[in-house]
Amino acid sequence: MGVIRPATPGALDRLGRAASRDDRELDAALANLGVLPPVDLDPIRACLNMTEIRLVAELNRDGHRLITVTGGDRVLAWIHHDGRVVMADHQLLSA
Repeated sequence: MGVIRPATPGALDRLGRAASRDDRELDAALANLGVLPPVDLDPIRACLNMTEIRLVAELNRDGHRLITVTGGDRVLAWIHHDGRVVMADHQLLSA
């Protein structure tokens, strides 16, 4: 895998907005951040449509993109590079 370019605030904002738009736009926003869009986008949409969230782009220890979804001062979920969504209580929403 090549080097993932830094995630800009604009790219994270685009991802948040894309959750309420069509699949193509959400796919493009995810891919732009280094996340492989899954076939079923519903778990990602559900995660991104939670109220009062903030998105933080990080890299995991293998160098893959990880989007951390926070609400207030706590982590709510992680969107992994392969499109998996894991809630902070470790409930897997997608594979």
